[in-house]
Amino acid sequence: MENWKTIAKRMYKNKCGVKKIADRVGKPEDEVKDFLKSEKSKRAAAKSKPDKFTVFENLAPTTHSQEWNGNRILSFGLISDTHINSKYTQLTYLRHFYEICSRREIKEIYHAGDIDEGEQMRTGHQYECYMQGGDDHVNEIIANYPHFDGITTHFITGNHDASIYKRCGIDIGETIAMRREDMKYLGRDCARVEITPNCILELRHPWDGTAYAISYKPQKMIEGMEADSKPNILAIGHYHKLEYLFYRNVHCFQAGCFQTQTPFTRGKGISVHLGGWIITVEVDKRGYIQRIVPEMIPFYKGINLDYKNWSRSSND
Repeated sequence: MENWKTIAKRMYKNKCGVKKIADRVGKPEDEVKDFLKSEKSKRAAAKSKPDKFTVFENLAPTTHSQEWNGNRILSFGLISDTHINSKYTQLTYLRHFYEICSRREIKEIYHAGDIDEGEQMRTGHQYECYMQGGDDHVNEIIANYPHFDGITTHFITGNHDASIYKRCGIDIGETIAMRREDMKYLGRDCARVEITPNCILELRHPWDGTAYAISYKPQKMIEGMEADSKPNILAIGHYHKLEYLFYRNVHCFQAGCFQTQTPFTRGKGISVHLGGWIITVEVDKRGYIQRIVPEMIPFYKGINLDYKNWSRSSND
């Protein structure tokens, strides 16, 4: 014989009123009402239960010192949002960017996050990935992220990378850096690099949405910085835009992306800017910026299903 509470829950689920339920189970209406209220509270508490691994956004940045030999002219690459393992990633253009840097004898490339596409960012997202599972995602990056002798990639992770951390507690940035000597992991979401004792480059990957104007989010970000903590150069990922602006004595770059429009960005009417930057900085003998020359390296037309052009051993 069914417990009266089981009958009450089933009837309530079928949109029956409290009076009808009370008559059916032979209990006072107040008792039935209190029971249904407690069940509702239990369901709400279960929905609000945090994931096993709670991921906090935009942690305090770690600071790294880059060895400076006194050179007065410094050149480096800036990129972001490669989204490897997405069916919309642009590995051909990414490799071409590295080829340009290699020909220019650039030794350092900085990546502002979302090196990977991540998993289950939204309903149906798995169908936009050509690899499934954290191990296969990492293996694909190890195999196909460009590897050029003499070039070191310094990278942070972003919100897409964090999706794997959320689900299994693995920071893929640490795993990638352990398996690729040319890739140096600087931390999650944000990092500061002292490229000279008096020139700080900050890499930042926000988690919020894009704005109606390209420059709006960078401007508000810089406005919110305390005067004594501003970097000299700020590289921003996440928004998939290419832009340079100078504001509050900060040279700010939106670092672009290497992923064409996805069903999500197309549906939201969000444009993407393919490409990256080569930055040339002239400093004085103490390492202060005297002038800066930004070179945009854009790519104009995405390659459809470009991931199929790359084998698992492309760097061999």
